[in-house]
Amino acid sequence: MARTPSTKPATRKSAASAKVGTTVTKDNLKALGADRLADLLVDLSEQDAVLTRKLRMALTATHAKDKLGKEIEKRLRTIQRSRGFLPWDRIKPLATELDTLRRSILDDVAMTDVGQAISAMRLLVELAPSVYERSDDSSGYLSDVFREAASDLGTLWGRHAGRDPAVTVRDLLTLLDADGYGTCDHLLASCGEALGTAGATMLRVTLVTRLHELPASRGKDEYRIDRVRMQTLGHLRDLADATGDVDAYIEAVGMSDRQSPYFSDIARRLLDKGRAQEALEWLDRETDEPSRFRRENDDLRIEACEILGDHDTAQAIRWKIFRECLSLPHWQVYQRHLSDYDAIDAEEQALDHIRNFPVKSVALSTLLEWPALDGAARLVREHTSELDGRDYGALRPAADRLSESYPNEATLLYRLLVEAVLDKALSRYYSYAAKDLASCRLLAPLLTATDGMETHEAFMIRLKAQHKRKLGFWSLIGEH
Repeated sequence: MARTPSTKPATRKSAASAKVGTTVTKDNLKALGADRLADLLVDLSEQDAVLTRKLRMALTATHAKDKLGKEIEKRLRTIQRSRGFLPWDRIKPLATELDTLRRSILDDVAMTDVGQAISAMRLLVELAPSVYERSDDSSGYLSDVFREAASDLGTLWGRHAGRDPAVTVRDLLTLLDADGYGTCDHLLASCGEALGTAGATMLRVTLVTRLHELPASRGKDEYRIDRVRMQTLGHLRDLADATGDVDAYIEAVGMSDRQSPYFSDIARRLLDKGRAQEALEWLDRETDEPSRFRRENDDLRIEACEILGDHDTAQAIRWKIFRECLSLPHWQVYQRHLSDYDAIDAEEQALDHIRNFPVKSVALSTLLEWPALDGAARLVREHTSELDGRDYGALRPAADRLSESYPNEATLLYRLLVEAVLDKALSRYYSYAAKDLASCRLLAPLLTATDGMETHEAFMIRLKAQHKRKLGFWSLIGEH
């Protein structure tokens, strides 16, 4: 009896085509036609105030560009007058709307009227305090938008032909002095073109005068004076960056009581200007005390030495950094500068140093990244007691990496992870410990007899005896 050809493939193809046609994509929506889309948007806008505002802005940008700035200002003032608290789920939508308005000011309004764009962007910047006071911006969405707006304002000032530098200085100081939320942190850096030489000189004189007029600090009770002094010094450094004047930056640092945190900043700016020898001299001011800037300063020293042609010193610093913290990027650059003959000896010396590094979890991760899996497995075997099962960020990836070729060593790591959780009764991590124990069970058939290595069965008996009361953990074992 002849079989009837199946129609299932055709049916599946038709279903797939239908799904493609009904998926909300740009191409599918275009197929509806302009009239149908317009009808849908009108219906939706009657129920959605946010959509209505977006459509009105889009229509204004298309048909009445000269009125767009005023329309944006109208919306910003409405937001400014609002007093209701903004819950967490309204923060991101508001930030998205403000960012859309910001980009419209910068890209659309400024094309027809820079003055109007400046007015609208400044209003957006000045909106920040009223919004912060009625919201919790722990996500940083709002602060990101407001900082971008402040930076854009400086750019717009620079695009305003014929703008008086004195007016820019006045407006700039007004915003900086009123800024209690860090909104204008990037404003001055964007004002180089707007200030010009005359404006920069004027601003610098004003800031230095302010600094000299501040009374001397008398300790903890003079926090306000110290804060104003630090802010003013920060403005002087930002002004130097805005004008590309590294010597002015150095002078501003010299006015501070604490200069050492800025050594690397000065060196970076000197290097960018091709003044490598001066950069090294500033870096050499670093004391022998441990410093959070030391690694950055070492990298700057390497760069300066290479510029000056002192390749031996650069290599010595790279090797020192590798020995201190097992930095593979520094090792890799160090190795590239060696001859083939020297590289062989250096590699063995480096591997030997890694194996003997005192922090075994760091050594283990470095060997895996090298990659030297055999060395990593050997380290696990010989230094199991020195590895901390709480260091799951290093041990779990290592166990996963070793599990295929080195089941014994991977099992040792998984067991450390399990016992670290159970020993401290960290119930919130029981699910992770259950997964690690499941990995031990999967590897059990692959284990080979070695001195001192428990079998999986013996490990389970011991684990149950020591932690039999942790019912929350044991209830998860069947799931894995």
